[in-house]
Amino acid sequence: MSEIEKEIRQFIQNTFRAQVALTPVEDDTPLFSSGIIDSFGVLELISFLEDTFKIEIDTARYDLSAFDTVRKIAALIAKLGREPSEA
Repeated sequence: MSEIEKEIRQFIQNTFRAQVALTPVEDDTPLFSSGIIDSFGVLELISFLEDTFKIEIDTARYDLSAFDTVRKIAALIAKLGREPSEA
């Protein structure tokens, strides 16, 4: 497990405690279909990702499936961290 995945998992566990108590979060746990994160929670997640990893996520460019597991989120962060910023 990478440091990025650890940070994402910790945020999810701290922010969505009630939901995580019912479903443990693993790297491939589906966050939406399992009910851990809802449509409002994804906005909170994206804000955390942008602030923590100093990236900008264009929500029009990605659908919810890009944020459905810790592994997918970590891959997206790695990809965005390699892309040149569009200033």
